[in-house]
Amino acid sequence: MIYEDELIEEINKRLTKQLNKLYWVRIVYQRFSKMVNVFFEYGEIHSSPTSVQIGEYDGIEKDRMHELGKRIECETDARVEFAGFDK
Repeated sequence: MIYEDELIEEINKRLTKQLNKLYWVRIVYQRFSKMVNVFFEYGEIHSSPTSVQIGEYDGIEKDRMHELGKRIECETDARVEFAGFDK
């Protein structure tokens, strides 16, 4: 839980809320390495986005990631996307 609080603090620090900038968090499950990576991504409209890894979880915590995504959306203004998870 403490790690999740630090992750949300890091996201809030990086949200600078500039005009014409989009912010989102991508949570990616890598099935071969069995790791879950959390990326903070941002970019201006009509340009390629910048991605920075801000967290890493072990694969056994994969099932908790949807709850973490909901918490991130509630406590920050960032949208959350999931990649590599079964639907």
